[in-house]
This record gives sequence, structure tokens and C-alpha cells, in this order.
Amino acid sequence: MMVRIGLISDTHVPYRVKEIAPSVLRALRGVDLILHAGDVDAPWTLDVLREIAPVYAVRGNYHIFDGSDGGAWLPEIVELEIAGFHIVLTHGHHRGVQGIIWRVRNVLRNWRGLWDFPALDVAIVRTLLRRFPQADIIVFGHTHRPYMQFWGPTLVINPGAALPSVYFGTNFKPSLAHLLLSPFLAPQVEWFQEVLFERSQELGVKS
Repeated sequence: MMVRIGLISDTHVPYRVKEIAPSVLRALRGVDLILHAGDVDAPWTLDVLREIAPVYAVRGNYHIFDGSDGGAWLPEIVELEIAGFHIVLTHGHHRGVQGIIWRVRNVLRNWRGLWDFPALDVAIVRTLLRRFPQADIIVFGHTHRPYMQFWGPTLVINPGAALPSVYFGTNFKPSLAHLLLSPFLAPQVEWFQEVLFERSQELGVKS
């Protein structure tokens, strides 16, 4: 039996938007489960999502200018077994002093015109793969940038942010994804992007 999982991240309610957009909620209709990869912010955000399907969510990172703790009451990591796949859900940010150093480094690189989003994706993914070698699928957020790639047998996916945003001077449109899992079959991903979150394409079949 196929399981359809809604992947969402970085809702930032109410600090950057007052509520989750109706188009986001419509795009999640019909899923069996929702995984939120952090920066939930207001707890009632999850109540809205629970009206659609059961929800698992993780904490995000602190945002000084927003006055947000990123959902510090939530777990840092959630691990699930679904349809024979071991799934790890985490926000993906660097923690503690390492996180501060990483942030300063990125600000300086952006200021010097050396910012490289693909390099950031790879750096985060490599860290996650080292931390969770047992995972079949790793879901993360944080960058507000959709990402999906198989690293060996492991699928690593970031659904992007569920709101329009500017990240280090670059504009990102909102996005989310559906992850379709069936026992003994390759994972399938359906992307919802642009203003109306129309299904845009299916990506990546594990061979």
C-alpha cells in the first residue's frame, strides 16, 4: 500500500506571515502524514496542519531579528519507519558555536559576492549523512531552497519554505513536496511550487 507524505518546512508563523497560506493547505490535502522540517514557530501552526493529517515536526533554529526560538519545544530529530524506509526528519542547521561560525562565514562570503547555494546544500547534506548513516531518507529544511538528490542509496530532500522569502539576498518562491512510499518500490517525489503550488514534476526514481 502506498503512503503519501506531505513535506513542509519553514512556515515562520506568525513572525514572517500571519498564517499558513490557503494554497499550502490545499496542496497538502489527501496526504496520509505530514512531516514539518522545522521553523514552525507558533505552536498552533501544527494544529492547523493536524486538521489535514497526523503531523511530526522538529525544532528549527533561533532567529534573533524575529525574536523566534524556531519551535524549541519540539524534538531536534524524529526518526520513523514507514513502508520499509527509515526516515530521519531534522532542520539541518549547524548547532551551537559551530552554527554561529557557519553563519558569520556565510554572511562574509555573501558580502564578498562568493555566495554559493549549491555548495551550502552539499555541506549540509554531507553533515547529515555523517550523522545519520542508517537513514534511507533524510528530510531537512532551513535553507528555504528546494533540494533533492540521491547520495548512494539515501534520498536527501528539502521541501523548501512554505512562504515566499529572501535568503541571503536571493528570492525564493514557496514550495512543498509529497513523498510517495510503497514497500519494495523506489520513493517518488511530487513537487508543488509557484504561487498556486501546482504539481510541477516527478523527480528521482531509485534504481
